[in-house]
Amino acid sequence: MKPAPLSLSLFCLWLALSGCALPAPTSGKLLHTTPTPVAEAFFEVRARHTDLVSVRVLFPSDAEGRPARPADGSPLPALVLVHGGFVPPEDYLWLAESLAARGYVVAMPSHPLDMPLSAIDNGRFAHELLTSPPEDSLLEGLVHPTRIAVAGHSLGGVVATKLALDGGFAALALLASYPDPADLDRLPSLAVPSLSLAGELDCLSDLPRVRADAALLPSPSVLAVLEGVTHFQFTASDQRDIEDGCAPAIPLDTAHERIAEVLTLFLNAALTGQGTGADDIRQVPGTEVTAR
Repeated sequence: MKPAPLSLSLFCLWLALSGCALPAPTSGKLLHTTPTPVAEAFFEVRARHTDLVSVRVLFPSDAEGRPARPADGSPLPALVLVHGGFVPPEDYLWLAESLAARGYVVAMPSHPLDMPLSAIDNGRFAHELLTSPPEDSLLEGLVHPTRIAVAGHSLGGVVATKLALDGGFAALALLASYPDPADLDRLPSLAVPSLSLAGELDCLSDLPRVRADAALLPSPSVLAVLEGVTHFQFTASDQRDIEDGCAPAIPLDTAHERIAEVLTLFLNAALTGQGTGADDIRQVPGTEVTAR
């Protein structure tokens, strides 16, 4: 048997390494229709030459799952949301849906083994998807390229801080989290507004440490501590807190309402050049606020 031509061999190697990306969607699947329709779509982003990163995107939509824009047609603000360690991205769908219903595009990158530190740059690739989307996809022209924030819960907050320090994002939100100790020397160089949002009863992200590290974030920054909230109330279920003897003092639905409200108020201010929204955050029930 004759050996395959070199060109054919190289083509086969390219196919094996590159994989097959999903077609870029032009509309999404409706998640709910009231009070504001929200849809989701899945994109696959080429990364590190041979990898495909799955990015779930939620956005305000019409009744057919097409993006809904403001009346003036202006692009929307956006958030890259990095999940916690060994917590799947779908456990933050409640938060992404809430933000999308309030007019935000939310991109949730996946990571191998649900471990954000395994592929820190996946958040960067999600950012690139929002700023340079596939032609004719639902994202084309949808997101304002300079109004994109990054947020992360727990270990995801460690990664989100690294992404913000590397530039390109307009705001940073730490959810029950704090920076990597290796990044503390870099924090003074953070040039965007930041939020540290903590739960008073968090048994994993120690509140004294959260307070101490939040004090290192340069101005403008705000620390908001939610009364009675635990670590996993930032996710879809607080059952793990309860099993670990770290019971919350408020219901999960109430915690979700307050988390989403504080984050929205911060993003509304930070992404329009109006600081951190600290005065408005103080109006959220059960919230202790320290602004810098």
